Amino acid sequence: MKLLQIALDLFHTEDALRVLEQVGEYVDIIELGTPLIIAEGAHVVKAVKEKYPDKIVFADIKVMDGGDQVPKSVLEAGADMISVLAVSQDATIKAAIRLAKEHGAKVLVDMCSVKDIPARGKEVEAMGPDYVCVHVGYDIQATGVDPIEELRKLDGVNCAKAIAGGIKLETFAEAVKSPAQVIISGGGIYNQPDMRETAAKMRRIMDEYNSTANQ
Repeated sequence: MKLLQIALDLFHTEDALRVLEQVGEYVDIIELGTPLIIAEGAHVVKAVKEKYPDKIVFADIKVMDGGDQVPKSVLEAGADMISVLAVSQDATIKAAIRLAKEHGAKVLVDMCSVKDIPARGKEVEAMGPDYVCVHVGYDIQATGVDPIEELRKLDGVNCAKAIAGGIKLETFAEAVKSPAQVIISGGGIYNQPDMRETAAKMRRIMDEYNSTANQ
């Protein structure tokens, strides 16, 4: 079953909660984006998890070092999933996966800035993450790199996948049809004139796909 994830790349807990008041019912995973985690710390994880206990709360902390140390604060605050950068050392990724398992949480390995995605994807797969994410970074989205095309580089990787990078309502249906299990949209939802309606339309597209796929 495909899951819809909203990436809250905001700076204040109050702003994140205001967005979630509009769209929370339509999403499966609430991503507390890196800017939000840096600005507010583990407090935002606790605040969102308390208000949305039935949602998967994902702390996008992008661990690069200290895999068994850096994630502790967000995991103890109730995060259900954390992120680790695929460009970090293997030991870092493995340590983060071990720590997350101790807390009953999942790990998404972010392929952002990886030069050889097929090769690194196979290496990461062997470490046992829950998701591998093809992520067209914010700073290069304007160059026209297509996250759906990038995802094809992981065709040989036998691991659940996520896709992120400028996905909007106009490209959402195509993203849902891709091999990714998790479709991530941030500003494509909350920067729209009617974020509730945008999220509702995405939910309908995904629900229709899931219903057809399960027949």
